[in-house]
Amino acid sequence: MTRRKNPEAARKEAKLQEALAGVRSGQYKVDAAVAKFGVSRRTLYTRMTGTLPRNQAHEAEQILSHAEEKELVRWITQLTITGYAPRHLTLREMAEEIRKRRIKQINDPSIQLVTYTPIGLQ
Repeated sequence: MTRRKNPEAARKEAKLQEALAGVRSGQYKVDAAVAKFGVSRRTLYTRMTGTLPRNQAHEAEQILSHAEEKELVRWITQLTITGYAPRHLTLREMAEEIRKRRIKQINDPSIQLVTYTPIGLQ
């Protein structure tokens, strides 16, 4: 089960993105952006050097990417609406199939899955 999103963390990230945009555009100097938006100076500097937020930095370590996970959720929702909620085993098999297709594409770029149909449209 996914973790519930923290609204405070989302608010802080939005402020940090605003401060970063202001510094990059030249509208603010770093110290002014830190004071105006109330963000950490260190975090602002690390983001300026290209460091990604934690949730994005570790996405490659997850079994499914964010887009793949969203597609799986959409498929589950469609099945539930029609009255056929999938069993746990079916979900695991579907996630494994998505992962296999991604690995196949990564390992052999000449393979184009032309017949690939997104989950839920089968």
